[in-house]
Amino acid sequence: MLESLSADRSRWSFPPAFIGRHWKGEAPFWLSLLGWTLALTISVYVVATLWLTQWSLQDTPVSRMMQGVIVTMLIGSVAIWQLVGTWRASARTKAPQRWWISRWIARSVAVIVCIGGLLMLSAIPKGMSSLYLEATDQDRIGQNGYSVTIEDENLVISGYLAWGVLDAVSRELSANPGIQMFILNSPGGHVGVGTRLYNVIKSRGLDTYTTEQCASACLIPFLAGNNRYLQKGAKLGFHAVGGEAGNSIAAGTEKVLSVYRTANVPEPFIQRMLATPVESAWYPSPKELIAANVVTELVE
Repeated sequence: MLESLSADRSRWSFPPAFIGRHWKGEAPFWLSLLGWTLALTISVYVVATLWLTQWSLQDTPVSRMMQGVIVTMLIGSVAIWQLVGTWRASARTKAPQRWWISRWIARSVAVIVCIGGLLMLSAIPKGMSSLYLEATDQDRIGQNGYSVTIEDENLVISGYLAWGVLDAVSRELSANPGIQMFILNSPGGHVGVGTRLYNVIKSRGLDTYTTEQCASACLIPFLAGNNRYLQKGAKLGFHAVGGEAGNSIAAGTEKVLSVYRTANVPEPFIQRMLATPVESAWYPSPKELIAANVVTELVE
């Protein structure tokens, strides 16, 4: 008896034994239908799609594309695996004692679950295409253009904060280790680019300076400056965090709040910024910017 139980456990050890047995249709009929087709397969679908739809500021377009590939392979493989295994397990030779209607109900459920998994994957190609455009600066932000140049001991970023800005900044910092200040003149761009520039500036203890305009996501790296300078006549533009999905807006807002509070920006100023719609911008006066500790010094 003990040997029989031990042998049975070894047949169903996880993985790969139960995976192979289900694929061959050797799993018990109801276990194949209720366990592997419904409970396990749907759980994999839900967990995989939740993971894919969770957006973090640590994600780049390339990492998101890799996640998409993993989820596509996982859901596609599981969908086919559950369908083939349940189809085989419900065959007359495998389940001769079952009524024909119960065997075809099982097969119908397996087909529906498989189709559901494939439908989940239908939106991924469009998302992957969008991410590819971001990664190669062919999206709207990247096509608007940017430049990263060196002026004396200053690194100057002009134009939009596209993902390519990060590589350009990394190259210039490697070639010019004596950089003391980031000059930021940008109308904004990707929040993830802004947060990475923030980390670079903060870790090096550099100053920031705006001579024309710094708005939207540009304010994130601007607030990283040890000293934050604003040339007379230049403008800083604020608004709430935007995005295409609720989780991306929430993650971006959380990071922005952390940046502003680390810079000791007063709460009323932060709330005014959050209350400004994405489609517009709030341009505080130099006096307001200094009072809110956003700017440490005006430069003539």
